[in-house]
Amino acid sequence: MTVAPPAAAKQFTYRRPRVTLALLRIPLIIHAGLVVAQPILAGYFLSGEADAMAAHGPIGSSLFLIAMIQLFAAILYFWPGGGRAWPALITVGLIVAELTQVVFGYQQNFAVHVPLGTAIVITAVWLTVWSFRPGARRGRRQEVKK
Repeated sequence: MTVAPPAAAKQFTYRRPRVTLALLRIPLIIHAGLVVAQPILAGYFLSGEADAMAAHGPIGSSLFLIAMIQLFAAILYFWPGGGRAWPALITVGLIVAELTQVVFGYQQNFAVHVPLGTAIVITAVWLTVWSFRPGARRGRRQEVKK
């Protein structure tokens, strides 16, 4: 009786995103900063500073453009960079939420605008903080081809 040689064990390597993570952090920081400014500006407006709305509206209307740049960076982080895919998916959700936010803001439907804005702020800040944690530098497992 002959014993077959053991099957070659698969070998894996990890691609760690470095440059693409740095590229992702830039729009994340800008996006989070602008998103955090929104409730501050809204608070100034509600306290009587009418000029605060002159900044709140244009920032809100342009946030999805920053999110589009963020999406491009998140795709680069995932595909050639070897990072995870979920930051791109979260960014798509932010784009949809921010476009919805603009619609409800101009309609002055604050019952939706305020809680959705809170969710956007939490998500954008959380994603930015995550990008500086060690888990963001972990790569995807990929099989070594011989």
